[in-house]
Amino acid sequence: MDIAAAAPSSTAEPVLAVRGVTRRFGARVAVDGVSLELLPGEVLGLVGPNGAGKTTFLRILAGLLKADAGEGQVLGRDLMAHRHAIAGQVGYMPQKLALYGDLTVIDNLRFRAEVYGVERPREAVEATLEAFDLTPFARQRAKRLSGGWARRLELAAALIHRPRLVLLDEPTAGLDAESRYEVWRRIADLARSGASVAINTHDLTEAEQCGRVALFCSGRRVGWGAPQAISDGLPMRVALVSGDEALDLTGPVTALPGVLAAYPQGRRLRVLARPEAFKGLLDWLSARGSPAEETPPRFEDAAFVLVRGPAEARAA
Repeated sequence: MDIAAAAPSSTAEPVLAVRGVTRRFGARVAVDGVSLELLPGEVLGLVGPNGAGKTTFLRILAGLLKADAGEGQVLGRDLMAHRHAIAGQVGYMPQKLALYGDLTVIDNLRFRAEVYGVERPREAVEATLEAFDLTPFARQRAKRLSGGWARRLELAAALIHRPRLVLLDEPTAGLDAESRYEVWRRIADLARSGASVAINTHDLTEAEQCGRVALFCSGRRVGWGAPQAISDGLPMRVALVSGDEALDLTGPVTALPGVLAAYPQGRRLRVLARPEAFKGLLDWLSARGSPAEETPPRFEDAAFVLVRGPAEARAA
């Protein structure tokens, strides 16, 4: 499901805009001077490996953690001074389920409606049950739900107060294909209704569905923009190597000057190189009898280089 088309005009007033956000845990810097903005109706992907700082950053935006440094606003409130008020306005869904397992589905929703101070909570709960197809499970204990239905209940609880800003931490982790599609269908619906969504994911295919993405590495933002714009803007060319021994070339080819990274694409090898080194790469492959063809760069290539590649590539 492509939701990038739902990205709003850049002239819209940001729902959040933060600068220089930093958070430390002892000597470790979990978030290091991150800045970004999110527009109404926009879906923003926060992308990077585990430990990159995405969850910590999302919890700061949700008002659940205080930043050590930084400035900006979330839903018109000061990030540093009014984080508790922010926490009461956003819809936040953590990666680890925050449901009360011994409570029924309906009681979980009632509790969340009370926490958020929802007007007419009974009507809100009934409408949420219907909207998320949870009515047949209303009297079932949350701990009895399957993984997909538990995530659906978690998302429903996060949205029961109809927030303008929704923050989702790995909402499709561990779900089957049908449940993942359902989550993204609802994200698309949120964007079309004007809500803004920031979603943490390490799935690059999911990230490509976002209007913009922020690539994280070691607590820092190393890439920012529309997925295709990021890949198009990185100085590199891509060779796709075929042949029975293509994957055996991973080590030798990455040692060549100007080669940024190499990784498998099925039984073929995808090689990313600086433009000035590309001809030499093709000559090297040809001399070894390894068929290769140039292929357009994609977002996964940019993410591989910026997040996992060598330091000199990230500085390019």
